[in-house]
Amino acid sequence: MAEPMPASQMPTTEEIKLVDIKEPQLPDTFYLTPLDVLVALAVVVLLIFIARKLYQRWQLQAPKREAIRELAALSEPSAAEINLLLKRFLRSVAGQHPALTQSGEAWQQFLAQTVSGNPHQAPDITELLYQAKPEQARIEEFYQYARYWLNHVKIGALHA
Repeated sequence: MAEPMPASQMPTTEEIKLVDIKEPQLPDTFYLTPLDVLVALAVVVLLIFIARKLYQRWQLQAPKREAIRELAALSEPSAAEINLLLKRFLRSVAGQHPALTQSGEAWQQFLAQTVSGNPHQAPDITELLYQAKPEQARIEEFYQYARYWLNHVKIGALHA
């Protein structure tokens, strides 16, 4: 016969009550709560919104990318070609901008005002455009200036 348990090892009434508790069976399939569905929907909507804004920004920058590509493709550019490229770019992003009708000093001031901090000194555009045979070094300066300007101009600021 089995020996009786000592009193120190006997379960208490509290422990006996806990034996009767049965936990529910866990579901075998995965399911989402309504809150999970709302959070997932909000995340999807946010991702779509961000993707749309990035795509709009990419589209807005298309003329800028094209102008930079055309400037890089110029072999032995002349000052007139560079100037025309800058004006074509401005016309494509801000069709009725008053700077399109400017030339010489006013055009050069517009270029300087729209992009500050250009490390390249802007040569006198009027002199470059109307000189019989401008120095290649001066044209190279204008090329570097135009490249910096195209890379750093804010398209939104041109519409104002």
